[in-house]
Amino acid sequence: MGNSDCFSDDYLFQQIRNGQYQAMELFFNRYYGSLCRFGLSYEPNSCLVEEKVADIFIQLWNNRNMLDKIKNPKSYIYVVVKNSLKTARKSEQFHQQIDETKNISTMFSPSREQEIIENEQKEITTNLIRGILDVIPKKSRQAFELSRIDGLKYKEISVILNVTPKTVENHISIALKCISKALESHKKEDYLTQSN
Repeated sequence: MGNSDCFSDDYLFQQIRNGQYQAMELFFNRYYGSLCRFGLSYEPNSCLVEEKVADIFIQLWNNRNMLDKIKNPKSYIYVVVKNSLKTARKSEQFHQQIDETKNISTMFSPSREQEIIENEQKEITTNLIRGILDVIPKKSRQAFELSRIDGLKYKEISVILNVTPKTVENHISIALKCISKALESHKKEDYLTQSN
């Protein structure tokens, strides 16, 4: 199916509905990573999140004849992930013993990240950003990541988080304030260490 980027979500959904498994794979590859990251804001166990997100794609494929009812595939899939992880958390703070020994080659595993972040400068920046993201209130962080990392529109985010577009805007400006504050104080620390 050539370069996956040139197919709209609607087109892929239509193809999935027609039983085109390749379209399903393209849709999966397009959103799996982002959905896992989004899922982690509801459930900290990354193995569990990955499993849930993968399940959702399987359900999507199994119920493909229903897909014509879905108006915005992107918002839809995020909402499904959110609901699925919220229920999962309730339904028993999950199978308490998830088999920790499972060797999951996860995109979140530290060793994998070390490989990717080869030089220290990048690592420092990444840790700084991660540290900053950690201080942003949860809803604001979700809105910020959905907007800046996943490129969703405010309207789509408002559907996913179930708030008004105006609230999304407020959340994002809160996130930006937190980030610029944290960067300011980081610069000050840097300046102090250098001037000693």
